[in-house]
Amino acid sequence: MPKPKRARGSWLVARGKGRKASSLKSSTSSLEPRASSDFLFEIGTEELPAAYLPTLIAQLGREAAQLLAARHLRFVSLEPLGTPRRLVLVVRGLAPVQEQPAEEIRGPSKQASFDEQGRPTQALLGFLKTRGGTLAQTTISATPKGEYVYLTTRPARIPSEQALPNFCAELIQRLRAPKTMRWDASGLRFARPIRWILARYGAHVIRCAIGACVGGDRTWIGAPKRPRAVRITSVEAYVHALRRAGVLLNPQERRQRIRELVEQAAAKVKGAPAADMLSHGLLDEVADLVEHPVALPGAFEAKYLELPRELLLASMAKYQRVFALDPAPRDVPGDELQAPSERSAPPDALLNSFVAILEGSTNQPARVRRMIEHILNARLADSLLFWTEDHRHLPLERMAAGLTSVTFHEQLGSMADKALRLRALCAPLAEAWQLRDEERVHLLRACQLSKADLVSAAVREFPTLQGVVGKYYALHSGEPRPVAQAIEEHYLPLGDRMPSTLIGSAVALLDKLDTLTGYFGLGIEPTGDQDPFGLRRAAQGLVQIAWAVHRPLPLDQLLRVFGTLGPLRSADPKKIATTSTRVHRYLLERLYTFEWPQPAPSTDCVEAVLSSPCPDLVDAMDRIRSLQQLTGHPGLLKAAKVIERTRNILRGAPLQQFQVDPGRFQDPLERQLWDAYQANEERLLGLSRERAYGEATTLFGETFFHPLHEFFERVLVNAPDSALQQNRLALMRAINTLYTERIADLSKLTILQREESPA
Repeated sequence: MPKPKRARGSWLVARGKGRKASSLKSSTSSLEPRASSDFLFEIGTEELPAAYLPTLIAQLGREAAQLLAARHLRFVSLEPLGTPRRLVLVVRGLAPVQEQPAEEIRGPSKQASFDEQGRPTQALLGFLKTRGGTLAQTTISATPKGEYVYLTTRPARIPSEQALPNFCAELIQRLRAPKTMRWDASGLRFARPIRWILARYGAHVIRCAIGACVGGDRTWIGAPKRPRAVRITSVEAYVHALRRAGVLLNPQERRQRIRELVEQAAAKVKGAPAADMLSHGLLDEVADLVEHPVALPGAFEAKYLELPRELLLASMAKYQRVFALDPAPRDVPGDELQAPSERSAPPDALLNSFVAILEGSTNQPARVRRMIEHILNARLADSLLFWTEDHRHLPLERMAAGLTSVTFHEQLGSMADKALRLRALCAPLAEAWQLRDEERVHLLRACQLSKADLVSAAVREFPTLQGVVGKYYALHSGEPRPVAQAIEEHYLPLGDRMPSTLIGSAVALLDKLDTLTGYFGLGIEPTGDQDPFGLRRAAQGLVQIAWAVHRPLPLDQLLRVFGTLGPLRSADPKKIATTSTRVHRYLLERLYTFEWPQPAPSTDCVEAVLSSPCPDLVDAMDRIRSLQQLTGHPGLLKAAKVIERTRNILRGAPLQQFQVDPGRFQDPLERQLWDAYQANEERLLGLSRERAYGEATTLFGETFFHPLHEFFERVLVNAPDSALQQNRLALMRAINTLYTERIADLSKLTILQREESPA
């Protein structure tokens, strides 16, 4: 790694001389036209953490685009790139001149700018110095907040090579990382020490000063302990020099290259990369750990293959970040040509081989391989020890007894308390889903054992395996397979993985509902940027599972049961009701951002349904989809018009009578409307119970649209006679609530604003 070059007079280079040249050239109104050039900016660092790199690359592109726009530097395209040792910005077609328009910049107030004798204060002089202006360029203007000094700057044209030094310095200062460090007297903080700066604009070397480093025309390539300097003359020369050394700047290209290297190395031992390791983040992590990937195959002791696949993969990924291998798929059809040993191997068996990705080539591959194999075997021996030690504490029911010492939350009790709550919530869900007796037994048992593996040594070492380890320990304890499967699945969804069994889905729903209700009861709710307990993710997962299972989910009943349990049991009834309402509302609000099947319902469809009672989450989702599927149907518009007109007449009306009295009808149209109501009420209610919401909507519109239109044309609802008025309002309410209390408030639909009447 090169020693940072001292920036003697660096600010003179970047600010003093640059500003002087700028003032000389910008004073002329015309510069000779020049062609645009490419700008290359490289920040050479010590090894950046893999977790930081994607964010820093994204920030580099975003902040550079904003700074270039703010500084009026036009460009054709911009690309941020990076490896663990360098962050790179390539700007194509950067304009040769920075066009600065005339500006009016507000400065200090008049009172703060001048003393009692009218002389400029230090506040004003400092402002002028910072902005590069003079007192003659200032004016005083009145604003709603008082009189302020304004500096009027002249338009200027500054060569880009003179504007870029300060651009580079500010760009670096804008890059943020979770943790930063200082490494020299400049006080500059960055994710890791900056060791060199490469900055070129066309034929110009940009002498920007960054801490103790000064921008130059050299990059450094090779092993961190023995790097070599390479002089760069252009963007193309830079890319060529890195590629010739095996350095891949583009993270996606690096990722693809690593995949190819692993596949090629695996093929030599008749294997294939384990898909789990490619899809679960290891490939992305390794791509952010190296800039010159080189594959090195190896092997571990076959005795460790007795460990479960997931435990092996976790050990290999966590400790050595090596890629596990599956046996290569056979090309021949059927399995009649396979050897007996191959046919008898479990379907998820791994090879005792792996592929490691090194940073650059090594002169001693055999020695490096032996070192990696030695460390990996030692780590796998630890995993086998955890596995063996845990089996001494089986059956899983005995392990579950240790949950009393595992805290869920200090105010919500232990994991044992949580398991008891889950069991108590089983009854209303089992009733709603009409589970068979055997399924109810499995559900109760899965809730009891779902958290038991949290006390195991394997999960303490590999927290991501919670649930997976529990599945194996349940099977080894003689538990039914549906129970074991549910223990694994109740942590889902994760990524694209969803519960595949009914019992697993049930436990996952109850677990997430318990978590949400518990934390909401403590007043802990997600905010825009704060969600330390993952409540938003839990709510979204609950909605996803509910839609996938598509069985009734009576939130009202479940939340009432929760109010009799643990953290809310001794709470004030008002607090219980408030908590239940907040949880219920929060879950329903997730339907606005839910990933609906295409075509997705519009926001007004969701709002219309959520404006009606929604005691059942899945039923509410069905109603939303039904409205979306009716989009463009004339029956939907007719129904919406009926709801809108009845709602408008009821809004603000002093309704005191809630039952219709046919004996008070005076106009034949009242009787006609009431007859239509009575003739179709049972059918509409039946369609609602059957969840035939599309048919119910069209029937409602066809039944009431024309009679109601004629009624409003000829009958005065707000009649002077109070008794007559109340009876007519009750009739309007009956028609309105027949639909809105069961399906949706169609007055929220935007079609009512787009169209005045149905065709």
